[in-house]
This record gives sequence, structure tokens and C-alpha cells, in this order.
Amino acid sequence: NREVLSSNKSDADLEDLVKEVAWLREQNGLMEMELKEMQERYSEISLRFAEVEGERQQLVMTVRNLKNAKRS
Repeated sequence: NREVLSSNKSDADLEDLVKEVAWLREQNGLMEMELKEMQERYSEISLRFAEVEGERQQLVMTVRNLKNAKRS
């Protein structure tokens, strides 16, 4: 009788573990998708930052040239 109860408990424990592993795999998949989206956003933001920084440097040079032309 104890063996049957022990076997049923083992089966229940195994079933719980299988469910937990399935849930963890699902969570892992969702987190991998979220990470990929975040990496893509980071790349887009980095590119935009580089573009804006280039524009800023051009404006700084334009202002310097205008100041130098005004002094001459």
C-alpha cells in the first residue's frame, strides 16, 4: 500500500516537474523574443544617436566658420 502511495506521489512530482519545465521553456522563449526586440531597438537608437551627433558636429563647424568669417 505504501508503495502505491509512493508511486502516485512520484508520478505527481514528475508531472509537476514536467509542467514546470514546459512553463520555463515558454518563459525562456518569451524572454528571448523580448531580448531580440530590445537589441533591435538599441541598434536603431545607436544609429540615430550617431546621425544626430554627426549633424551636431556639422552645426558646430558651421557656427565656427561663421564666427571666423565675421571676425575677418
